[in-house]
Amino acid sequence: MEFGNALVNISLVLSIIGIILSILRIKTKQDNLEQYARMVSLFLFITISATLLYLYILFITSDLSVLYVWTYTDSSYSLVYKLSGVLAGMDGSLLFWIWLVILPWFYEEMKAIKKPKDTDLMDWTRVFLFGVLAVLLLILSAHEIFSLTPPEYLSFRPDGNGLNPILQTFLMAIHPPIVFVAYGFFAMPFAAGLAFLVTGNTKWTDLCINWSRIGWFFLTLGIGIGALWAYVVLGWGGYWGWDPVETSSLLPWIMLTGFLHVQLMYRRKKDYPILAPVLGVFSFILVIFATFATRAGGLWVSVHTFGQADVSIDAFTRFKNIMAESDTVPYYFAMMVGMLILVAILVIYRQRKMKPSQPEEEKSYSLSELINDDILMLGTSFLLILLTAVTMLILVRGINGLAPENFDGPVGILTLVLILIMVLCVSWRVLGKKLITQLLLATIMISAIVMAIYPDNLIAAGAFPILITALVVISYSIIKKFNPKNPWRSMKSISAHLIHLAVILLVIGYVGSSFMDSEQSVTIHIGEEVEAMGYSFEVVGTEPADDYIYVNMNIYKDGNFIGKARPGISIIDDTSRSEIYVEDTLLEDIYLIYDFNADSYEHGAVDIVVKILPLMKFLWGGMWLMSIGIILRVTLEIFLPGKRKTSGERSDKDDEVDEESDDRLYDKEPTETKDEAGSSDIKDDDYYEAMLEAELDGTDRE
Repeated sequence: MEFGNALVNISLVLSIIGIILSILRIKTKQDNLEQYARMVSLFLFITISATLLYLYILFITSDLSVLYVWTYTDSSYSLVYKLSGVLAGMDGSLLFWIWLVILPWFYEEMKAIKKPKDTDLMDWTRVFLFGVLAVLLLILSAHEIFSLTPPEYLSFRPDGNGLNPILQTFLMAIHPPIVFVAYGFFAMPFAAGLAFLVTGNTKWTDLCINWSRIGWFFLTLGIGIGALWAYVVLGWGGYWGWDPVETSSLLPWIMLTGFLHVQLMYRRKKDYPILAPVLGVFSFILVIFATFATRAGGLWVSVHTFGQADVSIDAFTRFKNIMAESDTVPYYFAMMVGMLILVAILVIYRQRKMKPSQPEEEKSYSLSELINDDILMLGTSFLLILLTAVTMLILVRGINGLAPENFDGPVGILTLVLILIMVLCVSWRVLGKKLITQLLLATIMISAIVMAIYPDNLIAAGAFPILITALVVISYSIIKKFNPKNPWRSMKSISAHLIHLAVILLVIGYVGSSFMDSEQSVTIHIGEEVEAMGYSFEVVGTEPADDYIYVNMNIYKDGNFIGKARPGISIIDDTSRSEIYVEDTLLEDIYLIYDFNADSYEHGAVDIVVKILPLMKFLWGGMWLMSIGIILRVTLEIFLPGKRKTSGERSDKDDEVDEESDDRLYDKEPTETKDEAGSSDIKDDDYYEAMLEAELDGTDRE
């Protein structure tokens, strides 16, 4: 047996041994079994790391005797492309994913040596995490990633098959690893959430809060870089087309966003004891679904999947064929079904274990009384779950392909409602309930008026008043809460609001580029200048280079030179691939695609597709600000922890006292005074000073 395949099989056996030892420890309560299980975790991390390192060495040295290496590299490649080849296929990306599942657990195991955690909680988390690893390792073992290359393959291409030309870009070296880091870290909320449903241990979030934040950051960054790749390299005509694989990767991001919020409320007030772990569990189940959607080539119409769908066959028949013929897809489907059944059983079990709460008297609430943390968080969670469900339903419905417009409407409307709730969550304490209620009602009325004025573009017309209000209010809240005397602790306090601000910027860019875009095809003779979309385009000439034909152009606006453009197209074996050109201005991007036409080319002309995409700088700026916000959040949590007891171990009672104290502070509302005109102004400076001090001491609050 080849060395690499042997390592995979050893890892599979170790994961099963870890599960058995953990279950035995739970049953017998023997402490020595916990030590053995921890040693298994160590050995498992070593064997998986060695397997991945071995694969990377094979690619770096161009060992073409291994079929997987021959398939995804060329001996002439630079080091960057050789490293990219590791993740270019299903097996290499699966191995990398497996390593990223065990990595955070290895860290938690080592940390538990110095700072022990509840043994049952650790054991059950290990059981569920190693269960995931066992299934993934079983898939990898069946594929025999290190099998040898047939001699006829080496004779056909002695230097290796190489990467698809589309994948030969620097973005290939960073986009897949970033996404798989996120996918790997999502396993921690899954395992810890299930462990809580079994044990009821309230410390389960200690195992996953930072991993979920880091996973959310990497998935945000991965989706953003993927969008940038599609925008500037792949020539798909934009950055997001609601492709099934794109959309399936968005689903766990939405669900984990809800989990991050609900998880914080659970840590502070023990609210949502069922919803919080379930959202964490479903975040990872949706990761498995995204993997299933990618691997099930031939099921969805997609440019990402490993295979293309035959739409002449109905979707159910395609699904049955894939399940019968694929040696991978059935495992992922079985994982999803098994996880759903397991979480349903454990939710019922935990629900029966919980003490029944006393029914509250029915009350009638005024509008202002509905503005509080509990109701706003419940509304946010409900909308994020609804957004996930709606997106999933549209995705399944569009299994034969759907235009982006089918997604934009429903998803856009739900997103705008979420933004309204976000504004309430962030700003009601700063502005007061009355003022923020009046402001939002006025904003909704303005949106309705603008929609009536511009009925042909309802979403954009209704969105911008809401987005502008949100941008102003959240920016004001950030400024209000920043304390220049203690900038780093202030940054810790406002880091979450920076993420909220980034969401607003991103949605502004999305609305502008998706609902206010325009497109025109023009034919331009060499040496001529043509007006299109408010710009002038002059074709200087064409330039053959390698397999491409490039068009050299000058762009003008109102007679002023804007820049030089060089769109191109490659035509190989009757297939074409565009190399687009983007000229970005302050408020809009000029997106140029060379649409090759042989007749035009013979007559000294070129056909150019001109797309104008407004507000793209807001979208990219929002993505980067979102990344900065979560980096600050995680980093400052580590280096600027809140105040804790300096001696002795903290008990659950200590935490309850801290949380209650924090709640009393935040449940207090700022007092308002009215001037002669009747307008209210917040005067309780002591309240804000106390709130800021609480945040700077570590009782951070969304």
